[in-house]
Amino acid sequence: MKPLSILAAILATGALCAQDKPDDMTARIVIFGEAVQTSGVLLGQGVKDQANFQTGPGLRLMGRTSDESRWYWELAARFQSSAHMVTNRDISSTPPPNVLDVTKVKVYYSYWSVGAGYLFPLGSAVDFGLHLEGRGETINPKGTYSTTNGGTGDIDAHAVYFRPWVRASLDLKIKTGSVVTILGGEAGVAAIKTSQRAILPMSQIDDQTLRSMAPTWSGAVYAGIQF
Repeated sequence: MKPLSILAAILATGALCAQDKPDDMTARIVIFGEAVQTSGVLLGQGVKDQANFQTGPGLRLMGRTSDESRWYWELAARFQSSAHMVTNRDISSTPPPNVLDVTKVKVYYSYWSVGAGYLFPLGSAVDFGLHLEGRGETINPKGTYSTTNGGTGDIDAHAVYFRPWVRASLDLKIKTGSVVTILGGEAGVAAIKTSQRAILPMSQIDDQTLRSMAPTWSGAVYAGIQF
């Protein structure tokens, strides 16, 4: 079953089963640190490169859709982070060698998102959340690369990829004065993945290849307040 179908089924069940009244604090501001790894792409026949893991900060705003509801609207932004590509090897199939070095290229990643979430209470101090959002993701490989046969070149290509994501969260609520402090963690998976169609020189990289570099998962820890 697809992630979107699973989420829809769980949310429908939760809406029917959660009968207790939510608390009267209707808004949340959350700061998160999120780790991703962009997907690998073929740079030559049998030569696949995947940039290293990267972690970036983000901000999420949440508001309850009504006083009696456990549904929240959500707006978020994940600020830019980057990681180096790692290939530095011979990409030729026959002599003489043709060494491709892309270790000075970084893949930059960021996004903004809009979505909705449903929070299930697991006691008075813990919430389990399921969230569906659309992310406008920017993928931007940028830097200098070289080949033995072609010399040095520069790349600064980018694509914006809007697609649905599903997240699951677990947070701990601590009453601190007039607000509630929130600490938690979450994991997300992309509901759509683009595949690379052609192996192109870095100077000719196309939108399809850039989108195929987009990550397929994310993991984050966060802290914030509910008021």
